[in-house]
Amino acid sequence: MERFYFDLYNSEGPEMDREGQFFPTRDRARIEALRILHDVAHDEMPDGDLIVITVKVRDENRQQIFEASLTLASAWS
Repeated sequence: MERFYFDLYNSEGPEMDREGQFFPTRDRARIEALRILHDVAHDEMPDGDLIVITVKVRDENRQQIFEASLTLASAWS
């Protein structure tokens, strides 16, 4: 098992993961990053017309190995 850190960047600024979580593979850490992205988007969606959310994953050496971003834009026509 490897430790992975999931840093969140959104409208509230960066939130750095200082504890990390253990996963058996990088792919499982990728899935967790996408789950985090989904959950944060769900929570923030009603609060604005433009929301940008990014999750960056670092490995146990604290090197960034993955990044996923989501932009939600809404507007009346």
